[in-house]
Amino acid sequence: MEPPVPDFEPSAWTFPGWLGPHMLADSRFARAYNALGDDRRALLKSLIARHYALTPPAGTFQTHSTERCGILERSVLRAPAPFALLLLDASIDSPALFLSALLPALCARVPQVLAVRLGPRSALSDALLVSCELAGVESLAALGPVQAQRLLADCAQSSEPGLVLYADSAEIRRILNRPAVRQALDASPLTLVPLRAPRLAGLWRDTSLDFPPEDVALLYGGLPFECRGAAPGNHARTAPDESSWHDFSLAPRDLLLVPPARSGQGRAAVTVSGDCLGLWRWPQLHPNIFVQERQIFSTP
Repeated sequence: MEPPVPDFEPSAWTFPGWLGPHMLADSRFARAYNALGDDRRALLKSLIARHYALTPPAGTFQTHSTERCGILERSVLRAPAPFALLLLDASIDSPALFLSALLPALCARVPQVLAVRLGPRSALSDALLVSCELAGVESLAALGPVQAQRLLADCAQSSEPGLVLYADSAEIRRILNRPAVRQALDASPLTLVPLRAPRLAGLWRDTSLDFPPEDVALLYGGLPFECRGAAPGNHARTAPDESSWHDFSLAPRDLLLVPPARSGQGRAAVTVSGDCLGLWRWPQLHPNIFVQERQIFSTP
């Protein structure tokens, strides 16, 4: 007798309708797209392409497997989580940090993905809006703290096992720790994933042409880099002293940007060479986190 096969019914839940007036209009995306310029958009397109190469989109919505484990069988059905809410503030709204949170959810085929930026609409940068659009997402809302609390409460009451990826900042922690919000979240099936922006970041240039400052600023925003080596725009004929690089490379860091020839060096958790500028990976966002799973154990 064939073991029963678990199944997932498609979720009918959607993000609440009251968000409508807070969503960014298509015209705002269009203005950002035109303002950014072809060369700036090309950088973002290249970054998105690298993410898709790292995490290719899932081929099917659901997968089913059955395995024999001695005297029993296990049937497993896996499907994407029904929704993902990305709650961010200024700490992770640069394209490098934002796209590394958004694209894994899209590649896992999560059917509903919503990005929320805490603060006024004027705080939304052109680079963030164009990153959304180029990634195929134009569901972006700007909310104040009270509205963010309401949205979290609505998600918690949905009984759906969605995900909330949030910037691990003091501002957003205050929202999450409001007694009513905390109680609703603790009683819900939601998975909450904190995203803490890299705090220790370094950048080394072997020549003045490495890492144009405008490219670094576009992709990594205001991330505070400790910059050493050659100065940008300074066409010095002598290369930086290797002992300086040695001392610089020994410092533990969250993120290190280096020329390609130095990509195997340093002690950073994430090292990015100049030809992969803009990459970052959140270690918490393993592809399995976006998958819900059902299992049946039976005898063959």
